[in-house]
Amino acid sequence: MSLSFETNRERPLEGKTVFVSASIPDPVRWTGQVDPLEITDAVVSMARVFLTAGANLVTAAHPTIAPLLLYVAAELPPEYGQQIITYQSDLFEDVLPPATRRFQDEKIGRFVWTPAAPNERPEPGHWHESLAIMRREMLEQSCPSAAVFVGGMEGIRDEFALFADLCPHAPTYPIGRPGGEARTLAEVSDLPIHAELSESAIYPALWRHVIADLRGHSS
Repeated sequence: MSLSFETNRERPLEGKTVFVSASIPDPVRWTGQVDPLEITDAVVSMARVFLTAGANLVTAAHPTIAPLLLYVAAELPPEYGQQIITYQSDLFEDVLPPATRRFQDEKIGRFVWTPAAPNERPEPGHWHESLAIMRREMLEQSCPSAAVFVGGMEGIRDEFALFADLCPHAPTYPIGRPGGEARTLAEVSDLPIHAELSESAIYPALWRHVIADLRGHSS
């Protein structure tokens, strides 16, 4: 049964695009502190708060994150689904998770495919250039007003650095409580809401703080 959301509220992020960089780290490749349930809670809460605030969310089709965003969009009226823009490299076309492909088939969210680099494979250590192409096209084409970072591994660092290079005046909001590489980024954030980003686990309230801060950057 679908959850009920209030959708006739003020939409303070109408027309803005927010880049979502998030993943649940692979325990084989990540040995740092991380809580997968906290990452899930943070991402789902962010999607609900940001979508109903009118934001477009752009993200890579990470197998643990894109289905969460698309699921939340599917619970909302149909027009909200088009506020999710998911980028993926052609390199991963044959290994796209069934959940993500189902949303694509049902036209929930917009999917954008980018070229794969020659001689790469959809395996760790063999996809670097294809992901670099996808990330650059995603950020250059969507021109986000801000970015949020949750969990993740080395890809979070790469996306944070690329975002800072391509969107130098846009604020970044890494959150610390779920762990992953985003925790390291949260610890060095210089935003006024630094403490909330680093420590808060009340995610709906945290994301409303982020919206208020983002609106301050826009004024």
